[in-house]
Amino acid sequence: MQNIAAITFHYDPIEDRILLVGNLNNTQPRCDFWLTRNITLKLLEALSSLVRKTSEQVATAPSEHQSGLAQFEHEQAQQSMQLVPESSVPESKAPGLLCKVDVSHQGKRYQVRLYEQGLEEATAQALLTHDELHQILSLLHRGALELSWGVDDQLFDHLPPGTALQ
Repeated sequence: MQNIAAITFHYDPIEDRILLVGNLNNTQPRCDFWLTRNITLKLLEALSSLVRKTSEQVATAPSEHQSGLAQFEHEQAQQSMQLVPESSVPESKAPGLLCKVDVSHQGKRYQVRLYEQGLEEATAQALLTHDELHQILSLLHRGALELSWGVDDQLFDHLPPGTALQ
């Protein structure tokens, strides 16, 4: 199984898919996957639910404040994200079609296993912190918005625009 230490996303409107590129700019072997609309929307729902459940702050907050607090936590993680714009679309050699993702929460880390269509064993895995999982979630959400896949503008807090968390 391939370990992924860095993840890059490319939103492809022609393919109507998101290309996940593992290990683009590091010394480890590259590992690429196509994410379809279907799996991306399922991931957005499942990962947003998981970060709510595994965040100590969100889980212990009163239920009426959990969505706003989760959105606030998400925005904080986005601010610490280190984005390196790619000068060109990463050329990929036959990316696999991502068909399954397993995520387990262990201590303060998340183990993410990626499964390619037609294979029973995980093809790749990544170990992520809570903030890194938020950042992956943010990039997936950005791709779904860019590709007009019908997602809400906010992942967690579905208040009308201009309504601030007090």
